[in-house]
Amino acid sequence: MKMKRIVAAAMAAAMGLGLLTACGGGNNDSSNASSSGDSGTLNVKIWDSTQLEGIRQICEEWSAESGVDVAVEVVNWDNYWTLLEAGASGGQMPDVFWMHSNNAQRYMDAELLLNLNDYIDADDAINMDNYYSDIVDLYTQDDGTHYAIPKDYDTVALWYNKDMFDAAGVEYPTNDWTWDDLYEAGKALTKDGKYGLAMDTDLNQEGYYNIIYSYGGYVINDAKDESGWDDPKTVEAMEMWGKIVKDCMPQQSMMSESGEIDMFTSEVTAMQLMGSWRVAALQEYDCNWGIVNIPYCDVNGNGQCDAGERVSIYNGLGWAASAATKNPDAAYSLISYLCSEQGQLEQAELGVTMSAYIGTSDAWVAARADKWDLSPYLNVTEGTDKLVIFPYSRASIWAENAKQELVPAYNDPSIMADTLKTMATNMEAELEAEKK
Repeated sequence: MKMKRIVAAAMAAAMGLGLLTACGGGNNDSSNASSSGDSGTLNVKIWDSTQLEGIRQICEEWSAESGVDVAVEVVNWDNYWTLLEAGASGGQMPDVFWMHSNNAQRYMDAELLLNLNDYIDADDAINMDNYYSDIVDLYTQDDGTHYAIPKDYDTVALWYNKDMFDAAGVEYPTNDWTWDDLYEAGKALTKDGKYGLAMDTDLNQEGYYNIIYSYGGYVINDAKDESGWDDPKTVEAMEMWGKIVKDCMPQQSMMSESGEIDMFTSEVTAMQLMGSWRVAALQEYDCNWGIVNIPYCDVNGNGQCDAGERVSIYNGLGWAASAATKNPDAAYSLISYLCSEQGQLEQAELGVTMSAYIGTSDAWVAARADKWDLSPYLNVTEGTDKLVIFPYSRASIWAENAKQELVPAYNDPSIMADTLKTMATNMEAELEAEKK
């Protein structure tokens, strides 16, 4: 198989040329680690410690087959991008690493990522049609150059605490809940120091992006040159979201200080919209929780969920390699192993996260079946439900700004429409600046 020939090439490079890069130190925050050298080890960086064990296991299997050592290191999210930027400037980026939609365009434009096209063309294990096209597109330039292969995808579901619902005499959520149902239950649960749910202003993918698209609004158009903040449907959705924040959640300051997940696990809040990437970190808890589909908006008022009315924002990471790696063959071989059907199925079976290779994530649901029914995370890929790729542009500065611009409207939902109009103006100015 062609992937085996790539592995063989990597082994030949290791033995004959001595060009393999060295690993950095530490398993947690390796921002001061060296990323290049001659020790014969591929350096791999990720930012999620809950995935470390599973990713490391798959890498070790590849090492046993290829004879090339791998050092997988975790760097927290903020330091991760600082590390990559410093590495890009100093020529010492990791060999293999995760890429995210927020930053991919900048790295592709700067040609800091390894062009994977020739490798993919020669690799029987990789066919880009086997991954969700939206995620493939995140890491592909307009000319068709692939700079990463999809690692995973994520969706959003609603978690709830059965004990808290029982104590409040409120009926459990169902797979057919609307956003109005969420609001009414959340309001009923908000009393005596307890709250319906919590959502930090930073959490756009798990929060307001979903309700916007469910209502028929949008955040950014397909051409990436127009804001949807002031679209009437977006305004309607955000006014509803503002009510949920005001009447069903703790004060913003409390959520910022305590963290929405900590409040949910400590039974301060009864519900939580949660991305699938959080599941691994919840494994240690033994709570009476249930999981249902993300709510929908009954746009046409017929009492059922029709096409496009239930939306989950989804995203996906990509495995990329440095354009400056001294071992491009070995780096690609590892990426191929991680992203092949075999590697993706194993990632799911280990419970690491949902896998980007279409059809392998049932194994992720099965891996946690003794604890929870995770099927709502997959439900949104079927039937009338709709996946919408995480809104982004070249720099996405507007997305970060929105998190703070919305705070006054959360405190006073009556100003939401005016706030969104200002946000749209600001966003379009930022989109125009991205063109320069």
